[in-house]
Amino acid sequence: MARHTRAVHLPLDTTDLSARAIASQLVALIAAGQVGDGDWLPSTRALAHEVGASRTMVAAAYDELVAAGFLEGVPGAGTRTTVGATAAARAGLSSRAPRLEKTNVVPAAHVTAHQTDAVDLRPGTPDTGLIDMRAWARAWRAAASTRPTTLSPWQDTDDAFTAAMSRHLRTNRGIDTDRVFDVPGSTAAFQTLAAVSGLTRCYLESPCYPAAADEFSRAGLDLVFVPVDHDGLCVDSLGDEAGIVYTTPAHQYPLGHRLSVNRRAALVAWAKRTGSIIIEDDYDGEFRYGVAPLPAIRSIPGAGEHVAYVGTASKMLAPSLGAAWLVPPLPLHDAVQTYLREHRLAVATIARIALTALISGGELQRHLARASREYRCRRDILITELEARCPDLEVLGVQAGLHVAILLPDGRPDRDVAELLRADGLLVSPLSAFPQHSGSEINGIAVNFAQIDRPAAGRFAECTAAALTPGAPW
Repeated sequence: MARHTRAVHLPLDTTDLSARAIASQLVALIAAGQVGDGDWLPSTRALAHEVGASRTMVAAAYDELVAAGFLEGVPGAGTRTTVGATAAARAGLSSRAPRLEKTNVVPAAHVTAHQTDAVDLRPGTPDTGLIDMRAWARAWRAAASTRPTTLSPWQDTDDAFTAAMSRHLRTNRGIDTDRVFDVPGSTAAFQTLAAVSGLTRCYLESPCYPAAADEFSRAGLDLVFVPVDHDGLCVDSLGDEAGIVYTTPAHQYPLGHRLSVNRRAALVAWAKRTGSIIIEDDYDGEFRYGVAPLPAIRSIPGAGEHVAYVGTASKMLAPSLGAAWLVPPLPLHDAVQTYLREHRLAVATIARIALTALISGGELQRHLARASREYRCRRDILITELEARCPDLEVLGVQAGLHVAILLPDGRPDRDVAELLRADGLLVSPLSAFPQHSGSEINGIAVNFAQIDRPAAGRFAECTAAALTPGAPW
């Protein structure tokens, strides 16, 4: 069936045409119920023609909503709203945070492309094709057969979810807790912690996850970038002033380093000494390749007073599930609970029940084991192709996660390399475009291997080698 025959009509106000205005109007339509979860949107070309805007403007609006979790792109099919988009829009979640205006921040840039033939190697998405659809269907049937309550998701205390997720965290991450909150995405967790912490400063890894930097900037926190090396966040570079420390210790985003055991202990000691809070974003910590798991920071004895743990289903399963979980520092438990209820932040009830069924039935654990094996094979394919065609390049982050970082030689700016690859139909993320301390930008590209195959890996390596040759068009 052609895309335009199933796309919903979008009654947009054409008097204010900008990417942000279009994105804001789409969120309003979702909140009003005029666009529902799973509805297909018109193609960027069709909508641009209808409202009299440029296709680039519409594509930028779609990209903004994809990044915020309201929309998802389906290769070869089009763009649709995600499961939970309606609940998120009605909860007042914005399509994006304001741009960072700190003088020491380099804003993240997104490569805009809706080419159906492009190979998207930008980090951020798993391979949903690895999900066992029979198990997935059973979980959703169980959720659909559960009688609805009169409570909204943020009012509903789901003991089954709490028990199931507590067991999962205890088994997989060594975190012993019975205080787990469901949240509609990791950024909702960041928003909540920034609001209730009482702190005014946020220490960020340089470079870092763009959505996190945006969220803390929107909360009014002063952003301070801290260097990272092969052992992760440089704890010795933290100041003496209390603040929130946002870190991705299992697989630093985007460079891929693992925070060493000694630095994890040192970070907890620093938080205790300064009265700070650590946000441990374990976004893809379930995937490791040939290395022993490092203890979650939250699992370190005495860390519970100062460490918030954030996990998400977006890398384990699918971003469209719209599910994340938050284990707050013990002193902030009640404040977090109150904030989530007042701001109506929760996973859609049916999605939460389905996720609980996947965990309780052991299906999530089996999926993680199966997916880890497959991702390791795909990582090996990418590395093999790079070693054959680009043997001098340094590849970081190969021990965990779903992407690697490839450092580029001086004189080959990563944004130019990304543009050359884009012209060849390959989408990657330049490392210099991630939020980081101005003047010390990393020159490289982040490459997702979760959905790569040998032909795509070979094509990427070949095109990268060509882009780095002296005769490349600069």
